[in-house]
Amino acid sequence: MSSVKGKIVRLFSGVALKRAAVVSVQAFGGFQRLRLRSDVQGFSAGAKVQLLLPSDDMRTYTPISSPDGMVLLGWMHAGGPGARWMSSARPGDELPFVGPQRSLSLDAGPVVLVGDETSVAVAAAFAAERPGQVHAVILSEAASDVRAAAESVGLRQVDVVARGDTAATVDAVRARLSTSPDAVVALTGGSELVVGVRDALRRAGVRNIKTKTYWAPGRAGLD
Repeated sequence: MSSVKGKIVRLFSGVALKRAAVVSVQAFGGFQRLRLRSDVQGFSAGAKVQLLLPSDDMRTYTPISSPDGMVLLGWMHAGGPGARWMSSARPGDELPFVGPQRSLSLDAGPVVLVGDETSVAVAAAFAAERPGQVHAVILSEAASDVRAAAESVGLRQVDVVARGDTAATVDAVRARLSTSPDAVVALTGGSELVVGVRDALRRAGVRNIKTKTYWAPGRAGLD
């Protein structure tokens, strides 16, 4: 289905597509950071872009605003066409895309953003827009990779919790809410994480929760 969609988008490229050029590529363990030059600037945190890959697959990423365009951060262990393209991207490559479009909207104020490796970029995007108001809790077995990638995109406040440790995740969120009780808790990433942590937080009495599922096992992106 993704390839069919990509072929349709390419066919009508004069209507929908914008273009960016890869300026730099840098690896941080399992992450790949791409800086892109584009005329598209000034979009809100939580937006999405849909990349039209050379394979005609389309993949969705959260862009982080930069002075000359945007930064993309990909988790290579996710596999699939997006990861393959990112691993081979080189400066000078041109990239057609659709967007930015609205994806995750959060009310003004502090945020505790919970997710997996695919959530680091959206946490960084909000952190850039709301300095000092965003704290991320990332579930991962690659703690050093997460911290290095987060630092590279300006995300300074981040806890890394072992994947699947829902109790530790709830503890980390409640610790942040103890100092910022009005913060919204944004749950992002894979469907199993979002549902499991949401239910556990509700049992713990947390109510100001917003969810955004980016992917589900056995399926391409959901956004």
